[in-house]
Amino acid sequence: WGVVGGRVFCSWVCPNHLFAEWAEMLHLRLARRGLVRDHPIHRGVRSVFWVLFAVLAFATGQTLFLALNPIGILSRAVVYGASLALLWVAALLGFEILYARRAWGRYVCPIGLTYGVLGAGAPVKVTFDLEVCAHEGECRKVCEVSHVLDLTIKGRAEEPKLDVGPDCTRCGLCVDVCPPRV
Repeated sequence: WGVVGGRVFCSWVCPNHLFAEWAEMLHLRLARRGLVRDHPIHRGVRSVFWVLFAVLAFATGQTLFLALNPIGILSRAVVYGASLALLWVAALLGFEILYARRAWGRYVCPIGLTYGVLGAGAPVKVTFDLEVCAHEGECRKVCEVSHVLDLTIKGRAEEPKLDVGPDCTRCGLCVDVCPPRV
């Protein structure tokens, strides 16, 4: 983990990611037709949820997060069979389709925040080179966590070469669409 870092788990391992991807594809189709629009939520909400889940675990001795976590619910459904908890997963996906794309992973899930912090010093990073970038914005269009690429907006970068940060999931989509060396 110390080598790759960031939120690699979120894009490469998390089983909820697959469902969130499908929900996002449906959201984007509906958005193109003008039926829904994305409502970004302040990123600080994720830190509030992280603290809330930690305090509740400490105070009760129970990990409430595991009861609400779609990963755990889906895993239990595979092993033990379907339960009413799947309605929670369906409600989350409905919220992501109709209101805010990838809301669970971006704004609630404390696992991604924890992995981002723990892997912040990892040597594998996605970096941005201001001197080569044409500021076309293609990278932000494909990014799963587009706020990490806000530095690619003309005038936002403070230095010529910057790491995109620990919130990056290292999915590689931005690298694929950007010109070489950007």
